[in-house]
Amino acid sequence: MKTYLNKAIAIAILLTSFYNCSVEPTDNFQNQTISIEALEDLDSNTCSGISPKARMTNNGTIPFDFEIYDSSGSLIIGFYNVLPSTQTDWYSFDEDNTIFVVENDSVEDQKVSHQMDNCTEINLEIDSNNQLTDAQPQPISN
Repeated sequence: MKTYLNKAIAIAILLTSFYNCSVEPTDNFQNQTISIEALEDLDSNTCSGISPKARMTNNGTIPFDFEIYDSSGSLIIGFYNVLPSTQTDWYSFDEDNTIFVVENDSVEDQKVSHQMDNCTEINLEIDSNNQLTDAQPQPISN
């Protein structure tokens, strides 16, 4: 006589797997839609290889010179005699660990170094006491 014990066990295992399934509520799908929309907004603001850039704003009382150097110490560009209440133009350069120097004959040279990656910018600012503020690289604003 044939036994169907193997088939009965297989059917029992299959039926128990149906009891372990659950149905997701539709509220979770709405949350996923919001997440996808947020990702699309983020993706539209993504920078695509724009070179880093820098400028200096002189809010001090005396003119300053502003120089940008690459990591090997080579001068990239210099802006000289930047008058009080003015700022330089933005200047783009290759990404690198960049050294920024602000100097004047009557004030000690002020130097800072920042890793400037693509899609970053920095606005170095001289305050009213003729001191360089603690500016940090920021994502490039559109």
